[in-house]
Amino acid sequence: MQGKNHKYKSNSDLVDAHRRQYYLIQYITVEFLIICALVLSLYTYLKLWYLVAMISTASFLGLWNGYLLIRTKNTVFCGHVVTLIIFLTVLLANYLVRGIGPTFSVWFYIIPILSVSLLGRSGLYIYSILILLVIIGCRIVSIPPHYSLSETHLSIVDWLNHLFAFVIIVTTLDSLMRESKRYEQLLNNKNYSLRLEKDKYHYLACFDELTNLPNRQYFKFNLETSIASLPPQHCVTIFFMDLDNLKYINDHWGHEVGDYLLVETAKRLRSCFREVDFIARLGGDEFAAIVVHSQGEKISEVITKRIKHAFKKVFKFKNKDFYSSISIGLATYPDDSQSLEELMMLADRAMYLAKKQRDEITLSQPREIKG
Repeated sequence: MQGKNHKYKSNSDLVDAHRRQYYLIQYITVEFLIICALVLSLYTYLKLWYLVAMISTASFLGLWNGYLLIRTKNTVFCGHVVTLIIFLTVLLANYLVRGIGPTFSVWFYIIPILSVSLLGRSGLYIYSILILLVIIGCRIVSIPPHYSLSETHLSIVDWLNHLFAFVIIVTTLDSLMRESKRYEQLLNNKNYSLRLEKDKYHYLACFDELTNLPNRQYFKFNLETSIASLPPQHCVTIFFMDLDNLKYINDHWGHEVGDYLLVETAKRLRSCFREVDFIARLGGDEFAAIVVHSQGEKISEVITKRIKHAFKKVFKFKNKDFYSSISIGLATYPDDSQSLEELMMLADRAMYLAKKQRDEITLSQPREIKG
């Protein structure tokens, strides 16, 4: 089941999960060694030498497992080892102090929490079944404890067992929450990066990088949307505009000057149209705009006059003056055509007719060239 889940996870997700398990094993190993040191002091004081030997062995194996984890980064194997060490230590300590019978250490209830933290669902199932078998066995088989502790010493051991078990639960859950919080932060950072990438690709797909205007694809999409949602008694007029002499300027003065003229043209066109109008760069020296207006409204003529006035000004680049006129062609939906493709074709032909007239700025309507 785990293999199937991995098939649908990205490599980065697997790396993050591995890192999370790695740190959890480290945390719990350190906590286990600290508790072993404290318990070792108590058992040495009580002269329970079998328990001292067992705890010393468990501590050594815990240190070895921690070293192995650092060297191999094998979280699955090391997670099983540390859980198994704790399980066997609890089992043997329970036998030596309590024997095999109806009473058993509270630590048996801690191991499933540790196993699910270190190994996930599979670890929970494995060690829960082992603990269940031990509990059932304790109900069936009765073996006296190896040590006969006084009531006082046994109560001290019980009290310390409950205290250490409580500490382990709290610190394990705290470590788990800390790693989950860190993982959540990683996911948030990834999601933010993905949103940035999505915005970047959306920008590259829909906008012209030089002028920051929408591109041809976005223009066509917006034109379709504007026509589809056109209110009654309204029209859509499209402007096709071509910056004159740009090829000559590029050839004689370089593309740096040409790019500057394109950027400045975009700025001037923005100042000529209304905020609600849609302006785009179709490519090269061609620009376009979509103007939605009521029937009979003279907004196209008003915008044309603004453009004429704007392009009378020279373009200044590095203390040099450059002149470039602009040719405009218009087509209006539904007056000139009800077909989007034909509407764009008529506006384009009108623009080139205006360009042939070689006036400073000219305007040609499709009805003049239609047919």
